[in-house]
Amino acid sequence: MGKKDEGGEIDQQMVRALAHPLRVLILRLLEEGPSSPKRMAERIGEPLGNVTYHTTVLKSCGCVELVETLSKRGAIEHIYRLRPNTSIGSAAWREVPPALRTYYAGTALAAFTERAIEALDAGTAESREGSGVTWLPLTIDEQGWQELRGLLGEVEERFTSIADKSIARMEGPRRGIPVMVAVAAFEIVSGKDIDPS
Repeated sequence: MGKKDEGGEIDQQMVRALAHPLRVLILRLLEEGPSSPKRMAERIGEPLGNVTYHTTVLKSCGCVELVETLSKRGAIEHIYRLRPNTSIGSAAWREVPPALRTYYAGTALAAFTERAIEALDAGTAESREGSGVTWLPLTIDEQGWQELRGLLGEVEERFTSIADKSIARMEGPRRGIPVMVAVAAFEIVSGKDIDPS
C-alpha cells in the first residue's frame, strides 16, 4: 500500500476496501489463511462472480495479493492472502477513518470469537499439544506500550514467515492444518481488569 504523503492514498484505498460488507467478509475469511474466490463463495453461499469481483477490488486496493495459481480440470483457481501489514493496528490501518476502524475491528473480533466457539464445539480447540488461549492483563507505561507494539510486529512477521514456509512445503493450500492465531494488545476499561486464571 502507499504512504501517507501520497495525498491520503492509504486512507482512500482502505475506505474503498471496506466500503462493501462482502469485502469486509472476504478480509475476515483471508485472515484465517490463503483461499480462492471459489472456496470463499462456497463457504459463505455467495455467487462466485460477486466474490471474484470484490476480491479483485481488494487486490487493487493493496489489501490482498495473489500467491498461487492452480490448474484444476481445465480451470484456473487463484489463491489470495492478506498482504502483510494490512491487519488491525498496522501503520496503514491507523490511516483508516475511526468509524470504519471500529466497524472492522468489531467484525474481526466477532469472527475470531465465532471460530473459537466452533473449535470448542468440534473438539479441535484442544486437540493439538500447545493449543489454548492465554491473556495477560498488564500495567505498563508509554515506553512499555511502544515496546509491546514492536514485539507484536515481530511476532506477526514470524507468523507470516512460518505460513509462507509451510505453503512452500505443501502441494496445495488444502493440505495444510487450518489454524487460528491471534495476538492482541489494547487498553482495557479502567477498573475492569480481567483475571486470566
